[in-house]
Amino acid sequence: MFKSLLFTLGILPMTALAFQIGAWVGGPGQYPQPTQENVQAFQDLQGSHIDLISYFALFDINDWNATEEYANVAKDNGSTLVVTWMANGYNAQDLVDGKADEYIRDYAKGVKGYGEEIWLRPLHEANGDWYDWGVGKAGAGNTDANVAEAFRHIVKIFKEEGVTNVKWVWTTNASNSGKGSTLTGNYPGDEYVDYISIDGYNWGKCQSWSSWQTFSQVFKKAYDALAKINKPLFIAEISSSELGGSKAEWITDMFEHFATDFSRVFAVMWFSQSKEDNEGDWALNTSQAAVDAWKAGIAKMKAMDSSTSIKPAGRAARSSFRLQDGKLYMQSDKALKASVVQFDYQGRVLWQSPVQHFTAGVHAIDAPKTSTRSIYKLSVKR
Repeated sequence: MFKSLLFTLGILPMTALAFQIGAWVGGPGQYPQPTQENVQAFQDLQGSHIDLISYFALFDINDWNATEEYANVAKDNGSTLVVTWMANGYNAQDLVDGKADEYIRDYAKGVKGYGEEIWLRPLHEANGDWYDWGVGKAGAGNTDANVAEAFRHIVKIFKEEGVTNVKWVWTTNASNSGKGSTLTGNYPGDEYVDYISIDGYNWGKCQSWSSWQTFSQVFKKAYDALAKINKPLFIAEISSSELGGSKAEWITDMFEHFATDFSRVFAVMWFSQSKEDNEGDWALNTSQAAVDAWKAGIAKMKAMDSSTSIKPAGRAARSSFRLQDGKLYMQSDKALKASVVQFDYQGRVLWQSPVQHFTAGVHAIDAPKTSTRSIYKLSVKR
């Protein structure tokens, strides 16, 4: 298993980047929203706090005033609102040509006035054929190039308005659908993105065309593609059907992957709302076994976080970093197979080493020089 150990560089220890749990919390009715009651019900279900709260906002229908209600729910709960911002009715070129600028600019002004951090993920799943901005949607005129430009256009409007409290999330679907679609071809560039994410579902046998897939079968190709981008990565939508296999075992397997070969993932957001016949039984509580597996997975990730040791530079530790004479050194009291990842204080990946074998003792790490204070994450394969 991979365990993540975080150390600061030459300063007092700081808190490790804990794994975050989020959800579209669902609730009663056909169109539930993340109200305080629904958020609390989901927290009661999982037996712990929810870090990230999902909300879906539609262009021209849900303005900032509508969004703010749920931003306040998240704030009061000590959580972050993650807004999936859906440009329904617009293709990518419409957005590039400014046809939604008035709405986007008004929304930006509202976000700025609000002042609290929110995450926005516009134009999600653009490698599919089901949304108006999807590259794979026949006849829509969308391409990787104009979808990427549409994303940049939205971000530029926020920058023009001086908005500084948004984290921009770019999202790919776990698989491509439709002619011309690619996993990362519509990525708008590092300057316009804070976090990258994947949406994916195990449909099981809930549809005539679907079959049971493991977590890795759903996510591996997208994860490998996105892991090449130096941005923090999370799963923004995920769920599994009960039909065709064990949902509980699927969830258990998911968390095992987070601890091993999907260790770049820093958060997971469950889509907890079962849909009608046209979709699937996505709610977390379709069985008590599924709920118990989710709870056990959360406990697993928390245990990994709590076992993370953070030491000041120079203090003896099982594994520790220090900066001396402009060089980075790692000390370990046992042999390790590990990779070193360098972050800035906003969680952005600056550099990552190949996996190496270290003997017990002190090792000089050939890390790039930086003028910014950094955090180093040691991913140890045991």
